[in-house]
Amino acid sequence: MGTDTLPEFVIRRATPADAQTLARHRCEMWLAMNDLLAEGYEEMYIQCVRYFEEAVADQSYQGWLVTNNSDEIVAGGGLLLRRIAPFPLESGLSCPLEMQAHILNMFTEPDYRRFGLAKSLVTTMLQWCEEEEIGHVTLNASSAGKPLYEKLGFVEMKNFMKWTGKQP
Repeated sequence: MGTDTLPEFVIRRATPADAQTLARHRCEMWLAMNDLLAEGYEEMYIQCVRYFEEAVADQSYQGWLVTNNSDEIVAGGGLLLRRIAPFPLESGLSCPLEMQAHILNMFTEPDYRRFGLAKSLVTTMLQWCEEEEIGHVTLNASSAGKPLYEKLGFVEMKNFMKWTGKQP
């Protein structure tokens, strides 16, 4: 892409018809972070297409995509919505809402990085969460994304653990 003309971008909602793009973004994201082996890509892609077809249709996944002047999808991200049990906030008061949104699937095509697309996507998602009265938003940040998320008001939580599936 030439640097003489900056493209214009539009953010639109994802539909079930975008499942293949969402799946490719997810696989490319994991591949770029060196968490997915190249030989695991195809299997994960197939599983992701099926997941996004269902999750976008049933609205448990809310996705947003960025298109350029040519209507090419150049970035995307989304929210996994889930109902959670009430919990206390840092203030010691109960979380007033039981819906949680988890930001995931953030991906920008390499030629379109450094245009602020990730920031625009996250800002759009957070505005949607405010409109939907979803006050509890989480994400897992890569080292590359962490500075952006901190600028947008996210803080690192220290008490998160993951089960490995192995027992002593």
